[in-house]
Amino acid sequence: MDFNLLLLFLLSSVALTLFPGPDITYVFSTSLTQGRISGLKLSLGLCSGLWIHTLLVLVGVGNLLAEFPQSQRVLEFLGGGYLLYLAYKSWSAGSVKPQNQEGLAVPKRNNPYLTGFIMNLTNPKVSLFFISFFPGFLFHQSWSHSLQFLILGAVFFIQALVVFGSVTLFAAFLGTKFIQTKDSILWNRIQALVLCLIALLFFYP
Repeated sequence: MDFNLLLLFLLSSVALTLFPGPDITYVFSTSLTQGRISGLKLSLGLCSGLWIHTLLVLVGVGNLLAEFPQSQRVLEFLGGGYLLYLAYKSWSAGSVKPQNQEGLAVPKRNNPYLTGFIMNLTNPKVSLFFISFFPGFLFHQSWSHSLQFLILGAVFFIQALVVFGSVTLFAAFLGTKFIQTKDSILWNRIQALVLCLIALLFFYP
């Protein structure tokens, strides 16, 4: 077993997870405006989707995505459309203004876990990344490729969960220090704009 190759895979995975992109941007935005619990649920949803992509690579579906790029675009448009729907709900939440006992606005929340799961699942670039990334880090000569892919998927899942969790705690801390409940309408609309920008990343080839 080549432990140095596994360590290199871990370091590469952490670097890729930290690289600015739609996932980590939305984790930061959600944790900042909605708090630690929502951010952790979103992170878990995003990371859960990684297992689906790993399994798709194992059964060869990922190769179909690479061979038929039109199917990639369908999934990306579905993901982008879902994010635009969430942006609309977040923007509209500022108009309803339900109130708590103190009379402050309390926006309705989406299911963060489901949101993260769908975001990851409708991003075929993740599967394509796994296809191109995993084969270069096969670390054992006698173990099956499927087993090694599962192990690499587990390593990627764990490091992504740690990275997203750390970003969540940091952003939630900033939120408690600098964001007041009375400003929730403003922050809902800022988050709606963030979602629109992320949706554009899905639409852009």
